[in-house]
Amino acid sequence: MTAVEATVLEAVLRRDRFVVVAALVGVIVVAWIWIVLGAGTGMSVVAMTQMSGMPDMDMMMERAVWTPGYAGLIFAMWWVMMVAMMLPGAAPMLLLFVRVNRTQKVRDRPYVSTGIFASGYLAAWGGFSALAAGLQWGLEQLDLLGPMMTATNYWLGGAILLAAGLWQLTPLKGVSCDTAARR
Repeated sequence: MTAVEATVLEAVLRRDRFVVVAALVGVIVVAWIWIVLGAGTGMSVVAMTQMSGMPDMDMMMERAVWTPGYAGLIFAMWWVMMVAMMLPGAAPMLLLFVRVNRTQKVRDRPYVSTGIFASGYLAAWGGFSALAAGLQWGLEQLDLLGPMMTATNYWLGGAILLAAGLWQLTPLKGVSCDTAARR
C-alpha cells in the first residue's frame, strides 16, 4: 500500500460514523428493494396487494409445499423484513456504539467492532424469523392460515388482534422498553 493510499484509508476510517451510516442506508435500501420485488417469491408487492383485494383469493390459490428450500425462502423473507423494518430503529444505538468505540481506540483500550455488535441484532432478528417461519408453517398445517397469510379462523384472527391490543395497553410493553433504554 502506498503512502497516499494509507492516508486516504486513514481519512476514511476517521469518518467511521459516515461509513456506518452509509452501510446502514445501503443495507436498509437493499432489504426494502428485495421485499418490494417479492422477497424471492416471484410476485411483487404490487401484484400481491392486487390479489389480496380479490374475493376468496385464499380459495383460488394453492397451498405451498414446505420443502427445505421453501422453508429457507420463508425464513429469509422474515429475516430481511426484520432487517428492513428494525435496522432504522437500531441505527441510533449503532451510531452511539461507533462513538464509544472511537473514544476506546483513542485511549488505547480494548474495543469491539461495530460489525460484531450489529451481528447481535442480526442474530436476534434471525431467531425471531426462525420462530415466525415455524409458526407460519404450523398454522398452515393446521389450516389456520391461508396461502395469502390470512387467518382462516375468526377466533385466531380475534386472538391475534386481542393479544396485540393487550400488549399495547399493558405496562409490560413499557417495562421492556424502559429496560432496553437503560442498558
